[in-house]
Amino acid sequence: MKKPKKNVSAPGVSRAKVTAPAAGRKTAAKKGVKAAGAAEVSSARSGAAKPAAKEARAKTRKGAHAAPKPGPPARPAVEMVTAKPSPLSVHVLYCLLREIPEGESLPRFLLVSKNGSMTFPCTRMRDGEDLFESLRRPLIGDLGLPKDSYFPETELSMIRGYGGGSGGADSLNSWFLYPVDVSLTDEGWAALPSGVEWWTLEEIAANSKEPNVKTIANHLRETWYELLSTQRPAPTMNALASHWAAHNRSGVRVLRDPQLQKILEVGDRAFNLRVVDPYLPYQKQGLGFTWSFFTPKDGQDVHVHGMPMVEIYGVLKGCLQIWYKFINQRGAQVWRRVTLEEGDWAEVEPLHCHLAIWLDPDGLGTVFRAGGLGSPAGVGKLGNSGKTTCKDCYKKGQCTRHPLMKQLADQYSRPFKARDYSLIAEWGRS
Repeated sequence: MKKPKKNVSAPGVSRAKVTAPAAGRKTAAKKGVKAAGAAEVSSARSGAAKPAAKEARAKTRKGAHAAPKPGPPARPAVEMVTAKPSPLSVHVLYCLLREIPEGESLPRFLLVSKNGSMTFPCTRMRDGEDLFESLRRPLIGDLGLPKDSYFPETELSMIRGYGGGSGGADSLNSWFLYPVDVSLTDEGWAALPSGVEWWTLEEIAANSKEPNVKTIANHLRETWYELLSTQRPAPTMNALASHWAAHNRSGVRVLRDPQLQKILEVGDRAFNLRVVDPYLPYQKQGLGFTWSFFTPKDGQDVHVHGMPMVEIYGVLKGCLQIWYKFINQRGAQVWRRVTLEEGDWAEVEPLHCHLAIWLDPDGLGTVFRAGGLGSPAGVGKLGNSGKTTCKDCYKKGQCTRHPLMKQLADQYSRPFKARDYSLIAEWGRS
Protein backbone atom coordinates (compact mmCIF):
# COMPACT_ATOMS: atom_id res chain seq x y z
CA MET A 1 0.00 0.00 0.00
CA LYS A 2 1.48 3.35 -0.99
CA LYS A 3 2.08 5.98 1.66
CA PRO A 4 0.16 9.23 1.25
CA LYS A 5 2.22 12.07 -0.29
CA LYS A 6 3.26 14.99 1.83
CA ASN A 7 1.48 18.30 1.45
CA VAL A 8 3.59 20.31 -1.00
CA SER A 9 2.34 23.67 -2.14
CA ALA A 10 1.82 24.22 -5.82
CA PRO A 11 3.40 27.09 -7.76
CA GLY A 12 1.72 30.40 -7.17
CA VAL A 13 0.75 29.55 -3.58
CA SER A 14 2.59 31.46 -0.83
CA ARG A 15 4.53 29.27 1.57
CA ALA A 16 3.45 31.57 4.39
CA LYS A 17 0.01 29.93 4.14
CA VAL A 18 1.39 26.41 4.53
CA THR A 19 1.04 25.18 8.07
CA ALA A 20 4.04 22.87 8.07
CA PRO A 21 5.94 22.31 11.29
CA ALA A 22 8.91 24.64 11.92
CA ALA A 23 11.41 21.82 11.46
CA GLY A 24 10.01 21.01 7.98
CA ARG A 25 9.75 24.52 6.64
CA LYS A 26 13.18 24.56 5.07
CA THR A 27 12.56 21.27 3.21
CA ALA A 28 9.13 22.44 2.10
CA ALA A 29 10.61 25.70 0.84
CA LYS A 30 13.17 23.84 -1.28
CA LYS A 31 10.46 21.60 -2.77
CA GLY A 32 8.36 24.67 -3.51
CA VAL A 33 11.29 26.22 -5.39
CA LYS A 34 11.76 22.99 -7.38
CA ALA A 35 8.06 22.91 -8.22
CA ALA A 36 8.20 26.51 -9.35
CA GLY A 37 11.21 25.73 -11.52
CA ALA A 38 9.45 22.74 -13.09
CA ALA A 39 6.40 24.85 -13.87
CA GLU A 40 8.59 27.48 -15.52
CA VAL A 41 10.30 24.91 -17.73
CA SER A 42 6.95 23.40 -18.65
CA SER A 43 5.53 26.83 -19.48
CA ALA A 44 8.53 27.69 -21.61
CA ARG A 45 8.22 24.46 -23.61
CA SER A 46 4.51 24.93 -24.08
CA GLY A 47 4.88 28.60 -25.06
CA ALA A 48 3.05 29.83 -21.94
CA ALA A 49 3.83 33.30 -20.60
CA LYS A 50 6.91 33.49 -18.34
CA PRO A 51 5.72 36.30 -16.01
CA ALA A 52 3.44 33.87 -14.17
CA ALA A 53 6.37 31.56 -13.40
CA LYS A 54 8.52 34.49 -12.18
CA GLU A 55 5.71 35.66 -9.95
CA ALA A 56 5.30 32.17 -8.50
CA ARG A 57 9.03 31.91 -7.83
CA ALA A 58 9.10 35.32 -6.12
CA LYS A 59 6.13 34.37 -3.92
CA THR A 60 7.81 31.10 -3.01
CA ARG A 61 11.04 32.92 -1.92
CA LYS A 62 9.03 35.43 0.04
CA GLY A 63 7.08 32.72 1.77
CA ALA A 64 10.24 30.85 2.74
CA HIS A 65 11.46 33.80 4.79
CA ALA A 66 8.18 35.18 6.04
CA ALA A 67 8.15 33.28 9.32
CA PRO A 68 11.42 33.95 11.26
CA LYS A 69 12.48 31.67 14.07
CA PRO A 70 11.28 32.79 17.44
CA GLY A 71 13.95 34.74 19.42
CA PRO A 72 15.00 34.21 23.03
CA PRO A 73 12.47 35.13 25.70
CA ALA A 74 12.54 38.76 26.77
CA ARG A 75 14.57 39.46 29.89
CA PRO A 76 13.06 41.39 32.77
CA ALA A 77 14.12 45.04 33.07
CA VAL A 78 17.21 45.57 35.24
CA GLU A 79 17.47 48.65 37.43
CA MET A 80 20.92 50.33 37.26
CA VAL A 81 22.24 51.08 40.72
CA THR A 82 25.37 53.17 41.32
CA ALA A 83 27.63 51.42 43.79
CA LYS A 84 28.39 53.44 46.89
CA PRO A 85 32.01 53.70 48.00
CA SER A 86 32.95 51.06 50.50
CA PRO A 87 33.57 52.20 54.08
CA LEU A 88 36.90 50.39 53.77
CA SER A 89 38.10 53.08 51.30
CA VAL A 90 37.17 56.24 53.18
CA HIS A 91 39.80 58.96 52.61
CA VAL A 92 39.80 62.15 54.69
CA LEU A 93 41.71 65.06 53.13
CA TYR A 94 43.58 67.34 55.56
CA CYS A 95 44.97 70.68 54.33
CA LEU A 96 48.29 71.70 55.89
CA LEU A 97 48.74 75.48 55.83
CA ARG A 98 51.76 76.75 57.74
CA GLU A 99 53.78 79.85 58.52
CA ILE A 100 56.82 80.70 60.63
CA PRO A 101 56.07 83.86 62.62
CA GLU A 102 58.81 86.45 62.97
CA GLY A 103 61.13 85.59 65.81
CA GLU A 104 60.21 81.89 65.85
CA SER A 105 62.05 78.96 64.28
CA LEU A 106 59.28 76.35 64.02
CA PRO A 107 56.21 76.55 61.80
CA ARG A 108 52.68 76.95 63.08
CA PHE A 109 49.83 75.14 61.36
CA LEU A 110 46.38 76.58 60.70
CA LEU A 111 43.58 74.94 62.68
CA VAL A 112 39.83 75.53 62.55
CA SER A 113 37.03 74.57 64.90
CA LYS A 114 34.92 71.70 63.56
CA ASN A 115 32.44 69.51 65.46
CA GLY A 116 33.63 70.95 68.78
CA SER A 117 37.39 70.38 68.34
CA MET A 118 40.33 72.02 66.59
CA THR A 119 41.46 70.36 63.38
CA PHE A 120 43.28 70.99 60.13
CA PRO A 121 40.83 72.09 57.40
CA CYS A 122 39.48 68.77 56.19
CA THR A 123 36.84 67.01 54.12
CA ARG A 124 35.84 63.49 53.25
CA MET A 125 36.79 62.79 49.65
CA ARG A 126 33.98 61.65 47.42
CA ASP A 127 34.14 58.69 45.10
CA GLY A 128 35.71 59.58 41.75
CA GLU A 129 36.64 63.22 42.45
CA ASP A 130 40.20 64.47 42.11
CA LEU A 131 42.26 66.44 44.60
CA PHE A 132 41.41 69.85 43.17
CA GLU A 133 37.69 69.19 43.45
CA SER A 134 38.04 68.02 47.05
CA LEU A 135 40.04 71.09 48.08
CA ARG A 136 37.16 73.39 47.18
CA ARG A 137 35.06 72.35 50.19
CA PRO A 138 37.47 73.09 53.05
CA LEU A 139 39.27 76.04 51.43
CA ILE A 140 36.53 77.85 49.51
CA GLY A 141 33.45 76.53 51.35
CA ASP A 142 34.79 76.61 54.94
CA LEU A 143 37.55 79.23 54.88
CA GLY A 144 36.06 81.43 52.14
CA LEU A 145 39.26 81.66 50.06
CA PRO A 146 39.01 83.01 46.51
CA LYS A 147 39.29 80.67 43.56
CA ASP A 148 42.86 80.03 42.36
CA SER A 149 44.36 81.44 45.57
CA TYR A 150 45.47 78.05 46.97
CA PHE A 151 47.61 75.32 45.41
CA PRO A 152 48.46 71.78 46.55
CA GLU A 153 52.24 71.36 46.77
CA THR A 154 53.14 67.95 48.19
CA GLU A 155 50.90 64.96 48.84
CA LEU A 156 52.12 63.25 52.00
CA SER A 157 51.86 59.52 52.50
CA MET A 158 48.47 58.23 53.69
CA ILE A 159 48.08 57.31 57.34
CA ARG A 160 45.74 54.78 58.95
CA GLY A 161 43.42 56.79 61.18
CA TYR A 162 40.39 56.35 63.42
CA GLY A 163 36.97 56.57 61.81
CA GLY A 164 34.71 55.70 64.71
CA GLY A 165 34.29 52.03 63.73
CA SER A 166 34.35 49.12 66.12
CA GLY A 167 37.39 47.49 64.61
CA GLY A 168 40.01 49.63 66.36
CA ALA A 169 43.14 51.19 64.95
CA ASP A 170 44.34 48.00 63.29
CA SER A 171 41.03 47.18 61.59
CA LEU A 172 40.26 47.77 57.94
CA ASN A 173 37.29 49.80 59.17
CA SER A 174 39.73 52.60 60.04
CA TRP A 175 39.75 55.73 57.92
CA PHE A 176 42.75 56.75 55.86
CA LEU A 177 44.14 60.20 56.53
CA TYR A 178 45.37 62.08 53.46
CA PRO A 179 47.46 65.16 54.45
CA VAL A 180 48.42 67.60 51.69
CA ASP A 181 50.81 70.54 51.93
CA VAL A 182 49.00 73.64 50.56
CA SER A 183 50.37 77.09 49.64
CA LEU A 184 48.51 80.39 49.33
CA THR A 185 48.86 83.44 47.13
CA ASP A 186 48.87 86.94 48.65
CA GLU A 187 45.16 87.10 47.90
CA GLY A 188 44.64 83.82 49.76
CA TRP A 189 46.57 84.96 52.84
CA ALA A 190 44.56 88.20 52.99
CA ALA A 191 41.24 86.30 52.78
CA LEU A 192 41.84 84.01 55.77
CA PRO A 193 39.11 84.51 58.39
CA SER A 194 39.99 85.90 61.80
CA GLY A 195 38.68 82.89 63.70
CA VAL A 196 41.48 80.50 62.70
CA GLU A 197 44.28 79.55 65.09
CA TRP A 198 47.94 78.72 64.54
CA TRP A 199 49.43 75.88 66.61
CA THR A 200 52.84 74.25 66.68
CA LEU A 201 53.01 70.46 66.36
CA GLU A 202 53.83 70.23 70.07
CA GLU A 203 50.71 72.22 70.94
CA ILE A 204 48.62 70.02 68.66
CA ALA A 205 49.94 66.84 70.28
CA ALA A 206 49.29 68.21 73.76
CA ASN A 207 45.95 69.98 73.34
CA SER A 208 44.04 68.55 70.38
CA LYS A 209 41.00 66.41 71.23
CA GLU A 210 40.80 64.92 67.73
CA PRO A 211 42.80 61.66 67.49
CA ASN A 212 43.38 61.90 63.75
CA VAL A 213 44.87 65.39 64.09
CA LYS A 214 47.28 64.09 66.72
CA THR A 215 48.19 61.19 64.43
CA ILE A 216 49.06 63.59 61.60
CA ALA A 217 51.09 65.84 63.92
CA ASN A 218 53.15 62.89 65.15
CA HIS A 219 53.62 61.67 61.58
CA LEU A 220 54.96 65.08 60.52
CA ARG A 221 57.45 65.18 63.39
CA GLU A 222 58.72 61.69 62.63
CA THR A 223 58.84 61.76 58.82
CA TRP A 224 58.46 65.13 57.09
CA TYR A 225 61.36 67.10 58.51
CA GLU A 226 61.37 69.70 55.72
CA LEU A 227 57.89 70.83 56.74
CA LEU A 228 59.29 71.73 60.16
CA SER A 229 62.01 74.04 58.87
CA THR A 230 60.40 75.79 55.90
CA GLN A 231 57.26 77.73 55.10
CA ARG A 232 55.18 78.42 52.01
CA PRO A 233 54.93 82.20 51.60
CA ALA A 234 53.79 81.73 48.01
CA PRO A 235 53.03 78.90 45.56
CA THR A 236 56.00 77.32 43.81
CA MET A 237 56.50 77.05 40.06
CA ASN A 238 55.72 73.32 40.23
CA ALA A 239 52.41 73.98 42.01
CA LEU A 240 51.25 76.64 39.54
CA ALA A 241 52.31 74.62 36.50
CA SER A 242 50.73 71.42 37.87
CA HIS A 243 47.49 73.30 38.56
CA TRP A 244 47.45 74.52 34.94
CA ALA A 245 48.18 71.02 33.61
CA ALA A 246 45.44 69.43 35.76
CA HIS A 247 42.88 71.80 34.25
CA ASN A 248 44.09 71.17 30.69
CA ARG A 249 43.75 67.42 30.30
CA SER A 250 41.97 67.36 26.94
CA GLY A 251 43.52 67.02 23.50
CA VAL A 252 43.96 70.81 23.28
CA ARG A 253 45.93 72.48 26.08
CA VAL A 254 45.59 76.27 26.26
CA LEU A 255 48.13 78.44 28.08
CA ARG A 256 46.87 81.97 28.64
CA ASP A 257 49.31 84.86 28.98
CA PRO A 258 48.41 85.64 32.64
CA GLN A 259 49.01 81.98 33.57
CA LEU A 260 52.35 81.93 31.78
CA GLN A 261 53.44 85.16 33.45
CA LYS A 262 52.60 83.87 36.94
CA ILE A 263 54.40 80.57 36.39
CA LEU A 264 57.57 82.24 35.12
CA GLU A 265 57.43 84.96 37.76
CA VAL A 266 57.82 82.53 40.66
CA GLY A 267 60.24 80.20 38.85
CA ASP A 268 63.99 80.36 38.38
CA ARG A 269 64.24 78.13 35.32
CA ALA A 270 62.65 77.49 31.95
CA PHE A 271 59.05 76.32 31.79
CA ASN A 272 59.36 73.06 29.83
CA LEU A 273 56.00 71.84 28.58
CA ARG A 274 57.20 69.04 26.29
CA VAL A 275 60.28 66.88 26.81
CA VAL A 276 61.28 63.45 25.55
CA ASP A 277 61.61 62.08 29.08
CA PRO A 278 59.28 64.03 31.43
CA TYR A 279 60.89 64.69 34.81
CA LEU A 280 58.39 67.15 36.31
CA PRO A 281 54.71 66.41 37.08
CA TYR A 282 53.22 68.96 34.69
CA GLN A 283 55.24 67.94 31.62
CA LYS A 284 54.07 65.86 28.68
CA GLN A 285 56.19 63.64 26.50
CA GLY A 286 57.35 65.08 23.20
CA LEU A 287 58.30 62.48 20.61
CA GLY A 288 61.62 63.75 19.31
CA PHE A 289 61.10 67.40 20.28
CA THR A 290 61.06 69.75 23.26
CA TRP A 291 59.13 72.99 23.83
CA SER A 292 59.72 75.53 26.57
CA PHE A 293 59.42 79.16 27.62
CA PHE A 294 62.43 80.92 29.10
CA THR A 295 63.37 84.23 30.73
CA PRO A 296 66.62 85.81 31.97
CA LYS A 297 66.19 83.78 35.18
CA ASP A 298 67.00 80.68 33.17
CA GLY A 299 70.80 80.37 33.01
CA GLN A 300 72.41 80.06 29.57
CA ASP A 301 75.70 78.57 28.37
CA VAL A 302 77.63 78.02 25.16
CA HIS A 303 76.44 74.75 23.60
CA VAL A 304 75.99 72.83 20.38
CA HIS A 305 73.44 70.32 19.04
CA GLY A 306 74.33 67.28 16.95
CA MET A 307 72.90 66.28 13.59
CA PRO A 308 70.11 66.67 12.61
CA MET A 309 68.78 68.71 15.55
CA VAL A 310 67.47 72.24 14.94
CA GLU A 311 66.79 74.81 17.67
CA ILE A 312 64.31 77.64 17.08
CA TYR A 313 64.17 80.78 19.26
CA GLY A 314 61.22 83.16 19.37
CA VAL A 315 61.19 86.48 21.23
CA LEU A 316 57.87 87.41 22.83
CA LYS A 317 59.22 90.30 24.88
CA GLY A 318 62.56 92.08 25.29
CA CYS A 319 65.80 91.74 23.36
CA LEU A 320 67.74 88.49 22.83
CA GLN A 321 71.25 88.24 21.38
CA ILE A 322 72.68 85.03 19.88
CA TRP A 323 76.41 84.47 19.35
CA TYR A 324 77.23 81.59 16.99
CA LYS A 325 79.84 79.83 14.80
CA PHE A 326 80.28 76.50 13.03
CA ILE A 327 81.85 73.90 15.32
CA ASN A 328 84.94 73.34 13.15
CA GLN A 329 85.75 77.04 12.70
CA ARG A 330 88.75 78.29 14.71
CA GLY A 331 89.72 81.77 15.85
CA ALA A 332 87.93 84.34 18.01
CA GLN A 333 87.01 86.47 15.00
CA VAL A 334 84.78 83.79 13.43
CA TRP A 335 82.09 84.33 16.06
CA ARG A 336 79.04 86.20 14.77
CA ARG A 337 76.07 87.68 16.62
CA VAL A 338 72.47 88.51 15.78
CA THR A 339 70.06 90.53 17.92
CA LEU A 340 66.36 89.63 18.05
CA GLU A 341 63.66 92.10 19.05
CA GLU A 342 60.09 91.38 20.10
CA GLY A 343 58.35 89.26 17.46
CA ASP A 344 61.60 88.03 15.86
CA TRP A 345 62.58 84.38 15.39
CA ALA A 346 65.89 82.62 14.73
CA GLU A 347 66.71 79.09 13.59
CA VAL A 348 70.02 77.54 14.70
CA GLU A 349 71.30 74.72 12.50
CA PRO A 350 72.97 71.62 13.98
CA LEU A 351 76.73 71.67 14.70
CA HIS A 352 76.65 75.43 15.33
CA CYS A 353 78.01 76.49 18.71
CA HIS A 354 75.88 79.28 20.14
CA LEU A 355 75.06 81.35 23.22
CA ALA A 356 71.69 83.10 23.73
CA ILE A 357 71.58 85.91 26.30
CA TRP A 358 68.96 88.50 27.22
CA LEU A 359 70.05 92.15 27.04
CA ASP A 360 67.32 93.23 29.48
CA PRO A 361 66.01 91.69 32.72
CA ASP A 362 62.37 91.27 31.67
CA GLY A 363 62.73 89.25 28.47
CA LEU A 364 60.42 86.38 27.54
CA GLY A 365 60.94 83.85 24.78
CA THR A 366 60.07 80.39 23.58
CA VAL A 367 62.32 77.70 22.17
CA PHE A 368 61.72 74.52 20.19
CA ARG A 369 64.27 71.76 19.73
CA ALA A 370 63.61 68.85 17.40
CA GLY A 371 65.06 66.21 15.13
CA GLY A 372 68.07 65.06 17.10
CA LEU A 373 69.49 61.71 18.10
CA GLY A 374 69.45 60.57 21.70
CA SER A 375 67.49 62.70 24.16
CA PRO A 376 66.84 66.30 23.04
CA ALA A 377 66.63 67.27 26.72
CA GLY A 378 69.81 65.48 27.78
CA VAL A 379 73.20 67.11 28.30
CA GLY A 380 76.37 65.21 27.44
CA LYS A 381 78.61 64.13 24.59
CA LEU A 382 77.81 64.98 21.01
CA GLY A 383 75.77 62.18 19.39
CA ASN A 384 74.62 60.74 22.72
CA SER A 385 72.70 63.73 24.08
CA GLY A 386 70.64 66.50 22.60
CA LYS A 387 72.83 69.26 24.05
CA THR A 388 76.61 69.40 24.37
CA THR A 389 78.32 72.13 26.41
CA CYS A 390 81.99 73.11 26.26
CA LYS A 391 82.66 70.73 29.15
CA ASP A 392 81.78 67.66 27.04
CA CYS A 393 82.86 68.99 23.63
CA TYR A 394 85.72 67.28 21.75
CA LYS A 395 87.09 70.61 20.44
CA LYS A 396 88.92 71.52 23.65
CA GLY A 397 91.72 74.01 23.09
CA GLN A 398 90.41 74.94 19.64
CA CYS A 399 87.49 77.21 20.48
CA THR A 400 88.55 80.64 21.73
CA ARG A 401 85.68 83.01 22.48
CA HIS A 402 85.48 86.58 21.27
CA PRO A 403 86.49 89.00 24.10
CA LEU A 404 83.12 90.79 24.07
CA MET A 405 81.27 87.48 24.07
CA LYS A 406 83.38 86.34 27.02
CA GLN A 407 82.49 89.48 28.98
CA LEU A 408 78.79 88.92 28.37
CA ALA A 409 79.00 85.23 29.26
CA ASP A 410 80.86 85.96 32.52
CA GLN A 411 78.29 88.56 33.56
CA TYR A 412 75.41 86.30 32.55
CA SER A 413 76.81 83.35 34.53
CA ARG A 414 76.06 85.19 37.79
CA PRO A 415 72.77 84.66 39.65
CA PHE A 416 69.93 86.64 38.11
CA LYS A 417 69.72 89.30 40.85
CA ALA A 418 73.51 89.75 40.91
CA ARG A 419 73.83 90.68 37.23
CA ASP A 420 74.43 94.24 36.07
CA TYR A 421 72.01 94.60 33.18
CA SER A 422 73.18 98.12 32.40
CA LEU A 423 76.57 96.63 31.47
CA ILE A 424 74.98 93.71 29.62
CA ALA A 425 72.83 96.06 27.54
CA GLU A 426 75.79 98.38 26.84
CA TRP A 427 78.10 95.57 25.74
CA GLY A 428 75.40 93.77 23.76
CA ARG A 429 74.42 96.87 21.78
CA SER A 430 77.97 98.11 21.20
